[in-house]
Amino acid sequence: MVHEIVSETVKYAPDELIGKSDAELLSLLKKSWGYAADQPLTVIGKFTAGEGGQRPYFLTLLRSTNDSSRLEYPVDVYPISHRVYISPRDGSFLLERNEGAVYYTARVQLSPEIERERQRNRLTLQTVSGSLEALEELPFELGSKVMEEGKVFLEKSIVDFYRHKHRTQLEADFTLLKSELEQEQAHLDESVAQLKSDEKQISEQLDKKTRSLQQTQEQVQVQHQRLSVLTENYQTRKAVMDSQLARLNDFVRDKADTLLRLGFLDERDMQALLGEAQQHDATECHDFELVFGLDADAAIAHIQAFLHARGIYYRQALLKDFLALLRTQDLIVLAGDSGSGKTYLVKSFAQAIGGKAIVIPVKPNWTSTEDLLGYYNPLEKRYITTQFLDALIEAANNPQVPYLICLDEMNLARVEYYFADFLSLLEERSKQPEIFLYSDTEASHVQREFDTFLKLVDEVMGEGKSQSLTDFTDLLKDEEANARLHKLCGFQDGESLLKYHSQLRRVLAGLVRTPSSITLPANVRFVGAINVDETTHYLSPKILDRAHVIRFSNPLLFDWQAFEAELQPQKLDVSMPVRLQAVHLGERAPYPEFDRSDVFVGVLVDMAREFLSKLGIEFGLRTVRQARNYAFESRRLGLDDATLLNNFILHKVLPKLMLDGSKKVSEGITRKDVLQQMRVFLEQRIDAIEGIGGEDSCIAELDELLRNAEANDWVVNYWAR
Repeated sequence: MVHEIVSETVKYAPDELIGKSDAELLSLLKKSWGYAADQPLTVIGKFTAGEGGQRPYFLTLLRSTNDSSRLEYPVDVYPISHRVYISPRDGSFLLERNEGAVYYTARVQLSPEIERERQRNRLTLQTVSGSLEALEELPFELGSKVMEEGKVFLEKSIVDFYRHKHRTQLEADFTLLKSELEQEQAHLDESVAQLKSDEKQISEQLDKKTRSLQQTQEQVQVQHQRLSVLTENYQTRKAVMDSQLARLNDFVRDKADTLLRLGFLDERDMQALLGEAQQHDATECHDFELVFGLDADAAIAHIQAFLHARGIYYRQALLKDFLALLRTQDLIVLAGDSGSGKTYLVKSFAQAIGGKAIVIPVKPNWTSTEDLLGYYNPLEKRYITTQFLDALIEAANNPQVPYLICLDEMNLARVEYYFADFLSLLEERSKQPEIFLYSDTEASHVQREFDTFLKLVDEVMGEGKSQSLTDFTDLLKDEEANARLHKLCGFQDGESLLKYHSQLRRVLAGLVRTPSSITLPANVRFVGAINVDETTHYLSPKILDRAHVIRFSNPLLFDWQAFEAELQPQKLDVSMPVRLQAVHLGERAPYPEFDRSDVFVGVLVDMAREFLSKLGIEFGLRTVRQARNYAFESRRLGLDDATLLNNFILHKVLPKLMLDGSKKVSEGITRKDVLQQMRVFLEQRIDAIEGIGGEDSCIAELDELLRNAEANDWVVNYWAR
């Protein structure tokens, strides 16, 4: 029989149901749930028992047997339980059968009047005794009634019918599956046998390795015993050498006291002779390794706060970039107008890392290395030193203190005249380069002359009543001793012993203070500060090829909001600097080899081939290896690849752009076209780096360069503003 089903979604107030007969109530419920008037009222529900499997029993999650739609009582009462009660007898029977079923179908009828009153629901239902039939879960694609998401159910009696019908096929399938399983088991047995064989081989190899390890441990023990013997011998020899060194020191000190007493040395020279040179005053600092755990980001943030507390403002990006460049041990050139903070960066950064900055003003008349390092004067028989050389010697006497030596206004003279040789010396990367100042032969000549004079003085002061003479002044006052020394030295009439003494004093001071050669101290980094105007010179390609340039803009254009946004509160005392040892500023080592597989190198090679060579810009292997070295140090400080590429373009590429943009490169293409193509190339690889803009962005710098060139008949000059 086909039932015409019309459902309603009307909810009835409790008062509307009062006075209606059970037949009328069932009719209303059927109509609301979409059942035909003559259709039996059956539902599907999930069997649920009370706590511990005890009654009451009921069906929940009610659904229609017509279309599996959800069923709820159409009564406007709150709260209301949408469930059908099961008699205790039927509920207990279902639990005892334990069919494993979850969902059941059942005919339902109205509950007794007293139960409906208790539930405040005149439509409350209960199952017809004996009408409960279990549903069994089927695969989804065969499903009839969808009860839960992804699960379907069908009457168990129907499932049992088809299961019995297809038993023969199932048994055949079972036999086939059993055969396949036996084959798989055989395969697994073979695999297990192979694994056992492999295990045996590995075990034998392990035994062999164990025996080898035992032999190695025995050898280590023997070597340890030898080391103990050698250590004991070393301690014995060290004690002997310490004793001999102490006697030698006593001898040298005795001779030094004699030289001091005779006026040939002052206190400073005596300290240098005895290896007691004045040390740099160590200030109280936060140790980079012990306090910061070598965390560069935390140290840079503290350095920024340390400088801010002193009214000095530098962005973290600049401080981190400056530290990365210091670690490369290359020359750093700070360019900008007067008062833009170039020299101040050197001084304040040195203070912030517990180091020392020495600023050396360059003179316009510097023309050779002698103006930088000094020279040996053969007439005076001594070395004429410079402030630059004195700074190197001071740094050598304080090896744990970072020294930043800054050549201020370094382009007042042509840098390639006075600094090129020294810059070439810095290219020695396998070891600390040695700076030769003068010949050891000169020093030996002076030393022999001085030894001879001292012996003659000792002879005169050791004779007769001259034994009471205690210093050189007494010797000069004693006419007999003075005449005796004149005769022994072969002085002519008119030659002054005092003048000769002064000459020897200057010579000896030069020998003590200035050695014939000095190894470049590992704790020294070199910085140059330049202005570009009508009084200065441009940096030559040789200098630009070996240096890194940081350009400073007008400090009045400083982005104060960005600075304040990145300034972080510090837990540590910001009045104390960070102590960086010389090793924390990087170790001198050869530049990394050229590696075409390196992505960073690939970008630089493509840029050189496609753009720089067409612009006439030198960009060789040295520059690429410098780039890899800078990239290595930058990554150690946490810079990403896009940022370090941006920085390297600012340091090494843009400063070389001095050319005629209107000059043709090929038919229809000029150098300005190549520059604009290079801009697109860079923008694709340096796209919206967070926190980089203005003077920190190579794209922005290149845009400004192009605007200036366009306004100047396409004369491209990075240094012209």
